[in-house]
Amino acid sequence: GVACGVPPEAQSLVVNATVVPSGELGYLSLWANGGSQPVVSTLNSLDGSVTSNMAVVPTTSGLVNAYVAGPAATYLILDISDYFAP
Repeated sequence: GVACGVPPEAQSLVVNATVVPSGELGYLSLWANGGSQPVVSTLNSLDGSVTSNMAVVPTTSGLVNAYVAGPAATYLILDISDYFAP
């Protein structure tokens, strides 16, 4: 929910998602704000290593939600490289 210069008409974001877990991490899911959490992962880090993955994520008003499954605290870095808009 931070202002990143993404226009409100953006329909999806091209992001590089990086997790920096403090231990085992099951998976990370990203999805459009206000939508239902998907049953797919954006990335996995079962061994607890720093891991990144590029993804195209749907968005509403430039906002996305994130969920990390795992017992350990995790830092999430999202680098927006582009967006799709009409």
